[in-house]
Amino acid sequence: MPNPSVDALKQDGVCCLKAVFRPDEVAHFRDKVLQNLDQMGRTRSASHSHHLAGFHRFPTFAKLHAELATHPTVTAFLSHVFDQDPYLSIGLSDITVNRSQHWHTDLLRGPYAQHLEGIDPWAPTVGPCIKVLLYLQPGKSLRIVRGSHLSPTPLDDAALEQLAQSETVDRLELETGDVVMMDLRALHRGSTDEEMAATAGGAQSKILMSTVFAPLSSPLSQAIQVGNAHRMVDWDRRHLL
Repeated sequence: MPNPSVDALKQDGVCCLKAVFRPDEVAHFRDKVLQNLDQMGRTRSASHSHHLAGFHRFPTFAKLHAELATHPTVTAFLSHVFDQDPYLSIGLSDITVNRSQHWHTDLLRGPYAQHLEGIDPWAPTVGPCIKVLLYLQPGKSLRIVRGSHLSPTPLDDAALEQLAQSETVDRLELETGDVVMMDLRALHRGSTDEEMAATAGGAQSKILMSTVFAPLSSPLSQAIQVGNAHRMVDWDRRHLL
């Protein structure tokens, strides 16, 4: 049976599932994050900006990851996307608090792009890798180039920033509890540094949670798992140790 949201994801690289999480569930997620900011890294200059990469690895946050990853709406949607093929969480999970984000894709980039050697992420046989992104407050900072997941893009941040300047950009408007489904290859960005500097902290903080799923047999997902393991070691050393 056709699924309009799945069709939109395949065509545009993004879709939104509305009101997936109830207000009480959102409040639980927000409280857990805000009570444990001391366990998160500081990757931006703003004093109220925090980030925890690979949050599923930490006992404090592991249950939150499980609640996101196993939500019936999320798993039902992913089953349609992957057409009943076995899929798994590939270790790309993030909590961000008041964090700016430049133009990028979520493929391995920079020094970690070497793990994609010999793999064409845009080959039709590779299969999609899908980010599940939960909004814990309303938001309209997510900007995306629709359809950008269908054509090869650089694995370099500076080149992606330049590419985005020549493309048509859409801005998504999200509500509390919405879940965005996004292809890892899609070109997108979040808030600017200026927008985040003006954002209030504390209870008014902008909090996003995400995790990524991909087919078990996909060579792309296997390469990303290996490359991300190296990236996590470096990230922990820079921001947590």
